[in-house]
Amino acid sequence: MPQPPDIPAHLLGRPVQAGLVVPWITPSIGGVYLFGTITDLTQTQCLQGRRCQVCGRPLTGRVVLFARASDLTHRCTVEPGTCPPCAAYSTRACPMLAGRRPQHRAHAHPALAGQPPAADEHLRRAAPAEQWFAVWVRGYDVLPHPAQPHVPAASWRRIPPLTIRPLPPHTGPVPVN
Repeated sequence: MPQPPDIPAHLLGRPVQAGLVVPWITPSIGGVYLFGTITDLTQTQCLQGRRCQVCGRPLTGRVVLFARASDLTHRCTVEPGTCPPCAAYSTRACPMLAGRRPQHRAHAHPALAGQPPAADEHLRRAAPAEQWFAVWVRGYDVLPHPAQPHVPAASWRRIPPLTIRPLPPHTGPVPVN
């Protein structure tokens, strides 16, 4: 396991688990933060409220949307936006964005037993990791995702992106829990 990246000053007030900042969007059960898991409620709060999914602050100015390769054709992503400083931290800290996980988790976290999954979770369960991209925008629309109409998405279809940058591709086998 690589050394966790340094925590940026603006995130020092956030909870930390295993050396990583716990994103604002991450649920917890019994004091255990469920990294890689989001709920429909927090996803919608971030998207509709234009809040950074990591620090929870309002998004103003430039926003970074993390999109999978398959999202690019639809010009939208179910991932809520991040402020640029949180995006920089996330690309180093998040195993999926940093290309350190070959696939998504095969099973829900045991603490979620009996809890309804997010509406789009079935699409990721045990799926191979895709190439990720940082889509820089000045704004986005919240629309139903074209491939998943019951799931809200941040869309840059009407508002052209400033740039789209590929993140590092998957770099090798990593144990999946």
